[in-house]
Amino acid sequence: MVFLLFVSWVQAQSAPTPVPTAGVLVVVSPPPTMTPLPTATETPPVTATCADQIVSLYVAATEACINKPSGYVCNAGSPLAAEPQGGVSSALAALGALVDAREVDAISSAAFVPENGQAGIAYIRPADPLLYSAFLLGDVHMRDISPADFPAWTSFVVETSDEHPACPSAPAPMVILQTQLGYGVRIVVNTISLFLNGTALVKTDDSATTFVLLSGVASALANGTEVAFNVGEQVSVAHASGDVSVPVSAPSNPVPYDPSLVVDLPIALFDRPILLPQPGYVITQGPVNMRSEPNTNAGVIVQVPAGEVLSVLGQNPAGDWLHVRRDNGESGWMFGDLLARSLGEVSAVYTLTPLPPQRFGELGRHARIIGVGGVPLRAGPDQIFPSMTSLSEGQDVVLLARSPYSPWVKVDVGGAVGWVPLLGLQTQAYIDALPVDYQAPNIPTPTIEPGSFGNAFPDPDNP
Repeated sequence: MVFLLFVSWVQAQSAPTPVPTAGVLVVVSPPPTMTPLPTATETPPVTATCADQIVSLYVAATEACINKPSGYVCNAGSPLAAEPQGGVSSALAALGALVDAREVDAISSAAFVPENGQAGIAYIRPADPLLYSAFLLGDVHMRDISPADFPAWTSFVVETSDEHPACPSAPAPMVILQTQLGYGVRIVVNTISLFLNGTALVKTDDSATTFVLLSGVASALANGTEVAFNVGEQVSVAHASGDVSVPVSAPSNPVPYDPSLVVDLPIALFDRPILLPQPGYVITQGPVNMRSEPNTNAGVIVQVPAGEVLSVLGQNPAGDWLHVRRDNGESGWMFGDLLARSLGEVSAVYTLTPLPPQRFGELGRHARIIGVGGVPLRAGPDQIFPSMTSLSEGQDVVLLARSPYSPWVKVDVGGAVGWVPLLGLQTQAYIDALPVDYQAPNIPTPTIEPGSFGNAFPDPDNP
């Protein structure tokens, strides 16, 4: 018999737009051992074009499931095997299919065989208050075992295949768990209570369930012991032979994660794309300036207080400056001698600060004007700047950059370049992946006439 740990969730301060529901929640009791769902067909020999074919599959996945609503399972790849069989299973066979997550008891995604156009890619996005998503890649099985009085997908069993696809450009099978930015959830994964505020990779093998923290903060509780681990670290929990849902150990001591786990990981398919951390982390030893470039002449983004844990994204060629990220997503450069290090090998070396990856395909470059009456194309990133022309509702624009100080983006419309507010656009692009245009015109300082400020009328001292 499997005993579920106590679970809870962190209630978000805000929630997405409610999603229509259908039917009633069906709860599946955990079996003594998890029965694997149907797996993919045999892997054919590698071909020279598998990398290009994988990119095509990722483009299709982007168009099918990126920015879809919470509360649903979305099929972003080959047909999913799903339970209950019948209507739910049939519905999830189509690319881009959306099915109420409460109606899905289990899903199985296929192995990557890009030569045959096969790729198991799927998203489980539970409804409020569980503000997280599960992103399935490759040969993965997941089963909801939430108690009747808890939201669906609060507790689940997950198994990932040990077999790496024959195509060398394909990722290993895994699940990526990611919370909405700034929100934490407590869920149960293979009877391990996981608190997560950020992004974590989950992988299983014959002996253990492994968690790798890619951003944010996390802790794992199993067999009465809770272990917190930092970004860039991994912990494992041993399970019973043949049953991933029965942990037989406490979580291991955290160590810098194995970088082979994230090779060819398509982070542009994450609900919230991030730059992957290097193994390990650093801690500020005192107040440290985070700068926009790796030199002391660069602008200060923020001063980070002492004792803060930071993920390391890379380093400059000399190795004396580290590109780091805070838990809130802010990133910049810090002088390495001011940081206490608990790092593995830092393999990412660069001078120009990289951007998060943009979406696959044209969706990462285009947007559409929304709003009755259209939107003005302005000379700068604020409504105070003059209008150059008016863009019609439904008109397509090419995204070029974003403003350093306002929620506006720079666009190209048939050769005319200007600025429009984000509220006037519909796009699936990841806006944080657009370059910042630091040459954007500043908002003009208002001209104040002498005598028009600084006085109270009538004089309060002489009423």
